[in-house]
Amino acid sequence: MSSAKNECVHPNVHPEAPMHQSEGSHSKVPHPPPEDHHAKEPTKPFPNTGWRGPIPSQQGGSGEEDFMHKPPYEWKSEGGLFQPKYYSQCWCGNVAFEFHGDPIDAKHCHCRQCQHLHGAPFQWAVIFPKTSVRMVKNEKNSLHFFSTQRREGVHDVPCKVSCDQCRSPIFDEGRNTVLAYPSAFKFPDRKVPLDFQPTAHIFYSERVMEVPDGVPKWSGHKGHSELLPELTTQEGTMPKYKGTPDQGQVDSPHSGPTTAKDGETRDRK
Repeated sequence: MSSAKNECVHPNVHPEAPMHQSEGSHSKVPHPPPEDHHAKEPTKPFPNTGWRGPIPSQQGGSGEEDFMHKPPYEWKSEGGLFQPKYYSQCWCGNVAFEFHGDPIDAKHCHCRQCQHLHGAPFQWAVIFPKTSVRMVKNEKNSLHFFSTQRREGVHDVPCKVSCDQCRSPIFDEGRNTVLAYPSAFKFPDRKVPLDFQPTAHIFYSERVMEVPDGVPKWSGHKGHSELLPELTTQEGTMPKYKGTPDQGQVDSPHSGPTTAKDGETRDRK
């Protein structure tokens, strides 16, 4: 029987999605430090949190027996090695989890599935090993599962985990990791820790909103797809008034003055 501490994590979101290798232009805005470059994508070992069995649901699907008493749900740490560092809960407070250590990676995902399921332009997620996550509260049996593959409310990994009362999303359970949503975390003074700040935007080719934050923009998975410019004059993406880094603010791909609806003309500065 393998131990979770011998496993390694390859930080990536949507592990079931196809990958492709290609080269592309970088954003003109400076990127994060070289250690975040795709050529040095880290492989991090699972911390020893006291779980002595294989990683639950590692093969995916719904066949894991007694999964509610295994990571990332209710389970006991051997030797008290699980040391909670972070706490998250749903909006109504019926469901809560604690997390050991820091996340492996943090990303913004712009894929259409995340847009649709979250009702937002993009998703913010941090990645933890399953054995670094533990459920500490499930009042009124509020924990809810949804399989995006089966389109049913069942525990079928990979699946989405939320509260059945307030409906707020908590995390995605993958085969080896949990993709947790930092908006549910209770940070001291509401300050976001550095390890929760995204190192990449992924599936930026499917974006509905452009984000000029200087963080690398990948067309698909981080390190396995094309790097894209973060600002373009492409129509149909927000914000309406935007530009490329060397142009400044523009409201259309064309030069010259723009005419307001009331007939007044305002010159572009």
